[in-house]
Amino acid sequence: MTVRNEAASVGALVESLFRGDLPPDEVVIADGGSTDQTLERLEELAAAEPRLKALSAPGNRSIGRNAAVRAARHEVIACTDAGVEVDRAWLAEITGPFASDPAVEVVAGFYRPDGVTWFERAAGVVSAPSAREIDPARFLPSTRSVAFRRGTFERVGGFDEALSHNEDTPFALALKSVGARFAFAPNAIVRWRPRGTLRAFVHQHRQFGIGDGESRVQGWFYRTIAAKYGMGLGLAVLGFWIRPAWWALGIGVILFVASQARRGLGRVPALSAIFVIPFLKIAYDLAYLSGYLKGRLGPRAQG
Repeated sequence: MTVRNEAASVGALVESLFRGDLPPDEVVIADGGSTDQTLERLEELAAAEPRLKALSAPGNRSIGRNAAVRAARHEVIACTDAGVEVDRAWLAEITGPFASDPAVEVVAGFYRPDGVTWFERAAGVVSAPSAREIDPARFLPSTRSVAFRRGTFERVGGFDEALSHNEDTPFALALKSVGARFAFAPNAIVRWRPRGTLRAFVHQHRQFGIGDGESRVQGWFYRTIAAKYGMGLGLAVLGFWIRPAWWALGIGVILFVASQARRGLGRVPALSAIFVIPFLKIAYDLAYLSGYLKGRLGPRAQG
């Protein structure tokens, strides 16, 4: 993994990895240029734990991840992030498919939002799919919970170091493009805390959109978003001349709210599901779309 300014939390993260059901053979953590005492804390932990290796790799997350992977000594690499809590079974679950099927090259683990406040819980519904929404054939793993063989990592050149905003989607798509065989491990779970304010929520997803735009990936996703809101705007304007257009728009809004509220039922209170989740979904979509446009209009990232 790669970390930055995690001096207060990195000790607990390292401890959680070593107390899992399957202790790792090694843990390699790259410090991405912290301005606090993160690197010093890592070096202190490494002095007491020979299976931990700390290194300095200033730069973006891709630079840190590549440095950590290349400093590791083993064939199977599992990745996670600072700021998450790994389940005790995580490492066993995410590496299990490699042992059971030698043809597997990448294992996509799962992640669950673990919000504390009402806003964080609602943001988690919008930011992450539930297990029932996953199509394993299409699911792209997050670097919060993914594992791969070293040779497969090298085959795609690792993470694109030109990308500062969103390194995991282009990496997963690159693995798909070379025909790497994926497996889905739904019980390889990490838990993460979503952003706690609307401003932070929008900023995070806009940054992800910028990364997709810079790397020119997921264009179909953004065309779908643009078409959805473009159609809604078109019906709103057309309704001034053709009143049934407003009826069509109203039906569309009702279906949208119902579908988003359904995602939240059982995960947040009913009122939040009905009123908050649809609003956050709109904010999510527009944040991604505006970020993508910014990244797409800029120079293409060259890794």
